[in-house]
Amino acid sequence: MSNTGHLLERYREHPAVVQLSKAIQQPHARVHLAGLMGAQFAFVLAAASGSAPTGLYIAESKEEAAYLLNDLQGILPTDTVHFFPDSFKRPAVFDVLNPTQTLQRSEVVSRLGAASAGGVIITYPEALFEKVVSPEVLAQSRIEVAREEKLDVDFVIQVLVEYGFERTDFVYEPGQFSIRGGILDLFSFGNELPYRIELFDDEVESIRTFDPLTQLSKQSISRMQIVPNLNTRFRQDQKVSLFRVLPENTVIWIRDFQFLLDRLQYCFEKAEQYAGKITALDAAELRELFRDRAFVYPANVVDDVREHALVFLEKPGPAIEALLDVPVAP
Repeated sequence: MSNTGHLLERYREHPAVVQLSKAIQQPHARVHLAGLMGAQFAFVLAAASGSAPTGLYIAESKEEAAYLLNDLQGILPTDTVHFFPDSFKRPAVFDVLNPTQTLQRSEVVSRLGAASAGGVIITYPEALFEKVVSPEVLAQSRIEVAREEKLDVDFVIQVLVEYGFERTDFVYEPGQFSIRGGILDLFSFGNELPYRIELFDDEVESIRTFDPLTQLSKQSISRMQIVPNLNTRFRQDQKVSLFRVLPENTVIWIRDFQFLLDRLQYCFEKAEQYAGKITALDAAELRELFRDRAFVYPANVVDDVREHALVFLEKPGPAIEALLDVPVAP
């Protein structure tokens, strides 16, 4: 076991962390943490995360979220720590989408919809401002491809175009596909790497992930799922707050709940201003995204989080305690 592993075990055995782990297992728990310095919080979060299948930490900024993500990835297995960003190049600036971050959002939603959902999700207010596709709708929209099964290429092309995929010579970012002879390459919106499907007539002979830069295979797999663009391929009534997607016993960790509400209100005002100015000259994907105003209203967040256990790094004031119905215990 590494030094980090030994240190994590010491944190798990510490009486204060044991007490915290028991407290957050209680329904509607409200806990205030104080006195943590530097990387101590990352170790406490990692040590207590085993008490609940899923933990969501809401940072105050993208930068804070990135720092904590880096700390946790050095403490916990990387496949248990997930980053949930906003869809844009800059938070609360809605003029340019970021395909990589769109992919990361899709990956998190896909994981939450799976039976094996769990781990720690790191996010921030601007990312929570955008709604996500409900897992039920997403499950109905996935296309599954398995080795040794029949595959109608013409049907797949038709579906990919309907799902917003673009046909290219080579795939290098989410939402692209290419066909060369009996080889179908596609970059799903729900996977970190593109897939390469090799066909023998109309039968799937092999499925592999590959590096789009080197074109070298990374891993051979038996089945895969094609996930459409979650931002623009679904109606507003098919989208919900991320809080509604979280497992019931998720613990939400947050520094300042009032800051979250204020920041969401700021995002809402900025989005309304941008939506009023968007023109035919803007990217079609942006126009589609803002058409339905699929955003989270600050007033709805309180109802969304009320059923979850909450851990605060700063003690909320009386107004927030009243909104959450339960006083916060030290």
